[in-house]
Amino acid sequence: MKPKKHSTRVLRVAVTTLLIGVTILWRVQSYPSEARDSQSSDKQSKTSSSGGTRSQSEIGKQVQIDLDKAVRVALPELNGDLMPADFQTPDGKSGWIVKLPGNRPIATPAYWDGKLFVGGGYGSHEFYAINAETGAVVWQIKTSDDGPTAAVVEDGCVAFNTESCTVVVCDAKSGKVLWQEWLGDPLMSQPAIYNHRLYIAHPAGQRNSNASQQSSSSDRSSYRLLCADLKTGTHIWDQEIPSDVISAPILDSGRVHFTCFDGTSFCLTANNGTLVWKKANSGTSAPLVAGAEVIQTIKVQGSIIPLEGLKKIDSNNGNEKDKKLLGQSDAKYLDKNKGGLIGGAGPGAGAGVSSAEVVQIDASVGFSSPPPAAKLDAANKQVGVSTVVGGWSYQGSRPAFSRGRMMNAQGRFLNSIHTTDGKLSWRAEVAGAGVNGDSQVFSPPALGGQYLYLCSLFGHLLSIRQSDGEIGRLYMFKQLMAFQPALARGNIYVGTFNGLLICLKLGDPDVDGWYAWGGNAQHNKIGL
Repeated sequence: MKPKKHSTRVLRVAVTTLLIGVTILWRVQSYPSEARDSQSSDKQSKTSSSGGTRSQSEIGKQVQIDLDKAVRVALPELNGDLMPADFQTPDGKSGWIVKLPGNRPIATPAYWDGKLFVGGGYGSHEFYAINAETGAVVWQIKTSDDGPTAAVVEDGCVAFNTESCTVVVCDAKSGKVLWQEWLGDPLMSQPAIYNHRLYIAHPAGQRNSNASQQSSSSDRSSYRLLCADLKTGTHIWDQEIPSDVISAPILDSGRVHFTCFDGTSFCLTANNGTLVWKKANSGTSAPLVAGAEVIQTIKVQGSIIPLEGLKKIDSNNGNEKDKKLLGQSDAKYLDKNKGGLIGGAGPGAGAGVSSAEVVQIDASVGFSSPPPAAKLDAANKQVGVSTVVGGWSYQGSRPAFSRGRMMNAQGRFLNSIHTTDGKLSWRAEVAGAGVNGDSQVFSPPALGGQYLYLCSLFGHLLSIRQSDGEIGRLYMFKQLMAFQPALARGNIYVGTFNGLLICLKLGDPDVDGWYAWGGNAQHNKIGL
């Protein structure tokens, strides 16, 4: 009997193997371009530009990050809105948590003079100054329009946009409104401050008062970038642009850099708005300026699967310095209606948010369908954003820069790339429950002295050593976090999708100096 059983088992194995082989062969023959696209990212890190096998030094260090190994933090029950409560982590750290009214998505808080400045979230009419050590409210104001963006603070002024549809500037100490102006509906990006001036993108043709004398078009299908006096709101110049700006204008060395949602990149003079250069280069996030180079994430469409990576651009003329994408990987999260962390309205929308939730969020502020002024058709085609809340919260794979390396969170990968030769210093691949090839796992990193600090759509807060990609700390809060964290005086501050503001007190001097989205009021903080 034993020989018979053995032969039967061998036959079953042979048949099973044959079926698997036929299935694989059928798939490759049926979808050859998809197979090539999905393999291209892996091959890039293993082969040189001449086709030969790369050495280990060219590939860079490979790191594995298992999010399931995170220290789980139990948050306390809250007694009500705006009533902070303390918590302890299992490894002996502490912090506080406060709930803002409305359970809405909270943007990156700004830090200044011991206070956090944060809006009540998308759909909220409230803006707060909060004691950074205790979580207690210092002052609050009610805005005329809803949806405060992330704020910036400089020269004693705190500035923010509201999604619908006003720029507001307040005295940072008292909360007194210095000036505000209705600019157009919707305002999805943040303002920036540079040299006592405020820079804001807004829809054209919707306002009638205080219009810039230099404005030559009232075309409602276009956008404008406005420069105004920070203290008074007096218009200085404005320039026509094709669509809203991804995240925020970026200011450095007398110039304004930005990427529009249609993928077009711009460089203007900060003083008078003169165009320095313009490139239709398929950008996917706000640029970062490091010396004479602009570092930008770029999308390249494969035959089926989109790819994303980094390129260096000459800041003086916009010419690309890299012939191919650096740190390239699959980017299914940029497909139509995927929406980044929040914002798609179709199947698989918003990696961390369901399609029904996204639609409900927009409907709650009066957008039963995307407004034509938002020009979301172009944004959906370029980065998968098809809703106003998606544009308001989208940040993409924007890099950080320190010690000659550009570092970013891109899909399920973290990259560190040498700017001199474009070689990977290290690459970390993230695994864990819910992570897949479609995931944009992290918002852009905040930059400490020696570590990167990130939050995930699943609710993780973690630090990654810049030198080698190894984990410093890894916590799990079970709260969806869509925006980049802020770092100040040893504390990490992050907002959640459902209206919580969390402070994690690490007591580490490395956790400092990242006081707003992008690090500062110019959104362009870089390391040494």
